[in-house]
Amino acid sequence: MDLATKAQILHGMIARMGGGGAPITTPDWLDFVEAQNDGYRTGPEVGEKVPDFTLSDQNGTSRALHDLMGPNGLLLVFSRSADW
Repeated sequence: MDLATKAQILHGMIARMGGGGAPITTPDWLDFVEAQNDGYRTGPEVGEKVPDFTLSDQNGTSRALHDLMGPNGLLLVFSRSADW
């Protein structure tokens, strides 16, 4: 997305959020989110190696990537939801 388009979307949405314009529609909101996130990586590509890391599981136990990796690899699933 070119910089002028991104600026137009962001400035237009900010004005509307402040009560200075028409109601925000779903397509408008999706354009706004896309403009904000343009250029950010969404995650590793399929098959791309990730750095070793350690995180806590749902029980608070530390789990390291190298301990969980099997002979065929490991499927990583990250969820942004806090509703379990």
